[in-house]
Amino acid sequence: MYDAIKTLLSETLDITKDALHVHIGLAIFVGVALVFRRSLASWLPWLALLAFELANEAMDILYWNGNGIGVDLGDSPKDVVNTMFWPTIMFLAARWMRRRSEAAATASSPAAAE
Repeated sequence: MYDAIKTLLSETLDITKDALHVHIGLAIFVGVALVFRRSLASWLPWLALLAFELANEAMDILYWNGNGIGVDLGDSPKDVVNTMFWPTIMFLAARWMRRRSEAAATASSPAAAE
C-alpha cells in the first residue's frame, strides 16, 4: 500500500522515485524550518528530515510479504543520500554563513576595537 502511494505520486508527477526523494526531502527541510520559525542553520529542520527519512526507509526495508514481515535493504542507502544531500549542504552553508556574520559583527563592535 505504502509503496503503491509512492509509485502513484512518482507517476503522477512524471519523475523518478529518486527525484521524489530529493524534492520531498527539500520540502520537509524547508517546511519544518518555516512551521517552527527556525533558521536553516538550526538542527531542528535537519534532524526532523532525518527522522522522516529513516522512518520512510524502515517502512521500505520491512515489508509485508504475505508470509509475515520480510526484510529487503534494496535502495535504502541511496535513498537516504538522495534525501539528505542538499538539505545537508544547505544546513552547513547556513551555519557557516551565520558564524561568518557573527564573527564580522564581533569584529566591528566598539568593544572589539579597544
